[in-house]
Amino acid sequence: MRLPFIGLLLFASTAVAQTGPTVTFTSATPTTSNNTVTVPRSECGNARRFSWSRTGNICGGSLFIYATTGSCGGEPTATDLKLVSLGSSDTTASGTVNFSVQQVLAARGGGTDGGPAATCDSQTSEISFNLCASARQVGGYLGTECQTAYANVGSPTFVLKYDPQPPATPSIAAVIARDSALSVQVDGAEADSTVIVEVAMVASGDAGTDTDAGTDADAGTDVDAGTEDGGQGLVGALALEGTTGPVTRVDKAAGEGNVVIPGLTNGVTYRLQAIIRDAAGNESPASAAVDATPVKSNGLFDAYVDAGGQERGGCAATGGGIAGGAVLAALGIWLSSRRKVS
Repeated sequence: MRLPFIGLLLFASTAVAQTGPTVTFTSATPTTSNNTVTVPRSECGNARRFSWSRTGNICGGSLFIYATTGSCGGEPTATDLKLVSLGSSDTTASGTVNFSVQQVLAARGGGTDGGPAATCDSQTSEISFNLCASARQVGGYLGTECQTAYANVGSPTFVLKYDPQPPATPSIAAVIARDSALSVQVDGAEADSTVIVEVAMVASGDAGTDTDAGTDADAGTDVDAGTEDGGQGLVGALALEGTTGPVTRVDKAAGEGNVVIPGLTNGVTYRLQAIIRDAAGNESPASAAVDATPVKSNGLFDAYVDAGGQERGGCAATGGGIAGGAVLAALGIWLSSRRKVS
């Protein structure tokens, strides 16, 4: 006779059990695969926006949303940046938070355990901040009691990574002259970086600062040179000393071969410099400038004459001698390079 009464008590107890809150974050800013938003020095003061939504009840205490250099869980400390604080009776179920690296750096000066407050300029090393949500855990008999300990209730954990370090200065290792183009080999780029080459015409009377540029004996036969795949455009103000006219920027991902600059005028000297942009968006100092001149590529017969050919026709035009073999070899190189360039 007691079984129905006991079952009724158990049912009544479970019906009032607390569920505890959970918070789901989404980012309005593109992130990497590990939910990281990378911020360069130039954007240190720019706010990043995140949305949040809550389910479940707040079991005593408060629900906190905050940014910290530590791990998520527990109440936010004086050195963390508090963004949202909801009491147990607050029914707010969603919202947005906007904060910048600059704000989180400043908050670190709010307590003795976080060190002095930093600024965008004084923080010279990489540092990361976690976006967290924490609330009191639910426990006790049948989950009806609010615990004093706070736990992480937010997911996923977004990371705001500040990367203030620009890449090291690159170098232009070689420039290969082409028909109306220059193929530029840039050294010093990391795998996840972008290689940028700036080019502008050399002002009259200022050419010849680099006598080796464009005189590679293998000009036109560089098999590794890639094709220009984006980024070209006028950047406006003159950036290269001793040049005239607009500066053009051509970029491509590191490791994809040389940076090829098309649309140039043969016989005109151009000044080039290279810059590296890392994954965060920081740009390196510019490399030393190098001068180079595109060279017209002649047709097949002109190439034959330039290579030493004397005949003008006939079945045995090149003969079987050493000179004929050398000319054919030269033509083979020329044809091979033309196929690769095209």
